[in-house]
Amino acid sequence: MKFFKWKIFLITSALCLLPIIFGLYLWNSLPEVMPIHFNIYGEPDNYASKAFVVFGLPVLMMFFQLFCCASVDYESSNDVESEKFKTVTKWIIPCLTAVLYTITIGYAMGWEIDITRTVCIVMGILFIVLGYYLPKSTYVKNFNNLDIEKAKKINKFTGFGILVMGILFLIGTFFVPIGPIICLLLLIPYTIATVIYSIIVSKK
Repeated sequence: MKFFKWKIFLITSALCLLPIIFGLYLWNSLPEVMPIHFNIYGEPDNYASKAFVVFGLPVLMMFFQLFCCASVDYESSNDVESEKFKTVTKWIIPCLTAVLYTITIGYAMGWEIDITRTVCIVMGILFIVLGYYLPKSTYVKNFNNLDIEKAKKINKFTGFGILVMGILFLIGTFFVPIGPIICLLLLIPYTIATVIYSIIVSKK
């Protein structure tokens, strides 16, 4: 795959696997069954074995990273700003792995972690970063035949919406659990509006 950039994939994949060292260090202190999913109230509603959490989750995230890198690299827009956005995108999964892995291990260890607020903060920061970089990119997924101006127009609209959603998620941390619920519900009309806007602009 000539289009695939192996160097950044290998670096980011190594970072996805790096948390395993943390899990091994705490292995003897971890319970045999650990929570891996939480409801909107921050209460665990799904569990997995210690081995799956310590080893399986990082490996699974590494495979997600492979798909992410391949998907991002397999497109034709190579301008400087689009490259910046692609680079940022490739660092999302490694960063999420480190944060979510630490939260999962910490919760199992009995650390006092407000899961709902923590997830809201993570999502807020993620959306804000993507919302900042996306409008500068000239690439729109599944619209490779668009001219640059149309691509920028769609990305500007999409990026602004993502940025606003990120800010709302951060505000939602002060109004748990209703705040996060409202933010999640708002993602539906935002997604629909973005799709409709993209189709309208692409057909002009």
